[in-house]
Amino acid sequence: MTETQLLVDGALVPAATATISALDRGFRSGEGLFETLRVRDGRAFRLGAHLDRLVNTAGRLDIALDRRALGRGLATVVAANHHLGADLVVRITCSAGPVEVDRPFPAVAGDETAPTVVISVHPLAHRDLPDVEDADPRARGLLVDLHRELAWAKSTASLVALVAQRAAVEQGATDALLCDAQGAPLEAATANLFLVHDGHLVTPPVDAGILAGATRAAVLDVAHRCGVDPVVRPLTRDLLFHAEEAFLTSAVRGLRPLVSVDGQPIGTGDPGPVTRRLTAAYTALVAAEARPVDDPLSWSSGD
Repeated sequence: MTETQLLVDGALVPAATATISALDRGFRSGEGLFETLRVRDGRAFRLGAHLDRLVNTAGRLDIALDRRALGRGLATVVAANHHLGADLVVRITCSAGPVEVDRPFPAVAGDETAPTVVISVHPLAHRDLPDVEDADPRARGLLVDLHRELAWAKSTASLVALVAQRAAVEQGATDALLCDAQGAPLEAATANLFLVHDGHLVTPPVDAGILAGATRAAVLDVAHRCGVDPVVRPLTRDLLFHAEEAFLTSAVRGLRPLVSVDGQPIGTGDPGPVTRRLTAAYTALVAAEARPVDDPLSWSSGD
């Protein structure tokens, strides 16, 4: 089998013929969530944390998901697509399911339909791999005065991130940096933001309006172990432009050094020593903690 296989509501189907209902509430009104993670050699890092976020956020939206079914489905998709290589990106996308057209908008508690769940996979493009020795993957940011609503939800309604990222690319940057209503930097369109200032590692608090990234949490863990003092506090543009270092974090790309913003270099304009140290520590943590995706223990809460 050489065709990419997707799991749609529990059934493996070829990607080219996979379909969902035209009445799906994710398609019609953006009632959807997703998680993206990297699977290498059949192993994933903190899969349980990704499932925690997906299941818990879905619950806040009255979308009932089965954690074990998600874990089994992910393992099934990875096994079915072994021909794509050993380094994969897996995405779990779920929605509130097909709308019942005779019900008033919006649905209320008790009106929930069975969710739509799609698990897809593609091989990781090597150009996306972070390597502080290679200039290509280094991030160059553009501040954009947009921020995501309901930042606690990793929503499929990604218009803000899409518009911001397009603006960044059109102006020669690699990543849009979203800001709050006062213009303070929050996060990138698809990643969390860290600065190194006066030797401290600084990142915004979740309640500032950012996504609580699983990789963000892991970096805060390894910072303690590396003797780097992490400080969770709101950022300012002045703090960003006077930082000695900066980097972005995501589950697929890990740590990516942010070397400039709005065309101005951050620090020396090269990945700094703290970024390098944390990248090495994070890489070691992933190697130590990654578990087989077909092991039910990896699906458990608090992984």
